Formats: sequence, structure tokens, C-alpha cells
Amino acid sequence: MTKFKYEEFTWPEIKTAVAQNRVAVLPVGTTEQHGPHLPLVTDVLTATEMSRLAVERIPEEAVLLPSVHYSFNEHHMDFPGTIAIAGETIVRYVTDIGTSLARHGFRKILIVNGHGSNVPFLDIAARNITNGSDAVAAMASWWSLIPKEVITNLRESEFPGGMAHGCELETSVLLHLRPDLVQMDKAERDISFQSTEFFYWDLQNPSPIFFQEWFSRYSRTGTVGDPTKATAAKGEVFVNAVVDRMVNLIREFRAREIAPRVDHH
Repeated sequence: MTKFKYEEFTWPEIKTAVAQNRVAVLPVGTTEQHGPHLPLVTDVLTATEMSRLAVERIPEEAVLLPSVHYSFNEHHMDFPGTIAIAGETIVRYVTDIGTSLARHGFRKILIVNGHGSNVPFLDIAARNITNGSDAVAAMASWWSLIPKEVITNLRESEFPGGMAHGCELETSVLLHLRPDLVQMDKAERDISFQSTEFFYWDLQNPSPIFFQEWFSRYSRTGTVGDPTKATAAKGEVFVNAVVDRMVNLIREFRAREIAPRVDHH
């Protein structure tokens, strides 16, 4: 069986993986509260498992890096369990990981994100890697890979707000991937956020405004959404949709030409 977990390679095998033009896939999550029914590892677990399932399908074309477990989430600190990392720290940390990969010869680095507030920081890290090395780095949040029609056909919670945090979507995915970690008897609808034209929370169609308040200001349970609508059957469809598209993304990224720079000074 072809190896695909980066940490299990020897250094000569890494040289071979580089020569094969494999894409380096780095899952990044966070350790934070997800309401009374989901574990702290939710964001790490979702990004990691869906990345693993994708790379496992095409091990000759990609390698899977060990996941990043901690990230920026100070806004969750009013709830016990959250581990918060400064934004500049996570940018530098992920940049260093990608730059190291580039120094070894990897030319395509895909960051798979599992935490909403990671987006600006991982975007900057990906740009830093690309600007500071010969590699090209890209970032994708796993939920953005689900076709809109798939969510629309399965969604039962209201919009906006039903799919935001510890919600119908995340809970369904966990019920499929790790049902042993889900306490559905403690799941409850919590959509107390003041939704307006510009300010609302939803993963299916995010607000046009970038903002983040302290979670305890608008969530009594730490959940934003309706996890009571979650099922393992929905989770299986969501996961399969993500994995299918991630496989296609990895292949398209791997085949993408890195054109030479042109200095027009």
C-alpha cells in the first residue's frame, strides 16, 4: 500500500514524493468549545478526516501532513476548554510549515481549513508561502467544497443561522465520522444572534461582512445553529461530497502549471 502520511515517510521517501510532484495537504483546525454536545476537537477532526479520506484515494498524488490542532479563537474563551493562539502566531507557524515543505521541493501545498475564524490567517499564510518560496500554496475550508445544491436538498434548519457553529452541518458530519463523540441528548437549537441584512452567521452562505464578537454575547450554549436537525445520513452525504471535490481539487492543483515570473521593471 502506498504511503501517504507524511510523518511515516523516511527522508529518502520524501525525496521520492517530491519527485512524483505530490501535493502536500495540511489540515488546520482548532481546539475550542462546540456547544454541550460536540467535542473540543471538532474542527481538527473534520478537516483531518476529510483530508485523509481524499488523500487515501490518491496516495500516489498527495501526502497528508500532521494536523495543526491550535489556532486563533480568543472569542470562544468565555467557554471552558478553548485553547487560544494569537493571530500573528498562527500565521507565522503555518507559513513556516509551508516554507519548510517548499525548501524540500514540494511545489503545491493545500491547506484544508476546519475553523471559520482561521480563514483570514490561513489566507495570509498561504500568500506568505507563495511569495516567499518557489511553491504555490492554496487554502480551502471544507464546507466551501460542498455543492450548494447538496446543502439545499438536505438542510432542515432555518437560514440564516441554522448552520453556523456546532450546528446541523457540523453535528451531522460528526455523527457520521465519530458518533461516539456526539452527545445528541444535549444538543439544542440556539439561534439567538441578531440577524440582519448584513450581519448574520451561516456556513452555507456567509454574511458579506467580516466580523466576530465574543461568542458569549449571542450564544447561551456555545452553539450557533440547530444541531437537533442533524443526522448521520446527512453527514455521510456531506462528507462524501467534500471528499469527492477535494480529490478533484488536489488533481487540478497538481496539474496546474507554475509559470515563470516576469520582472517588468
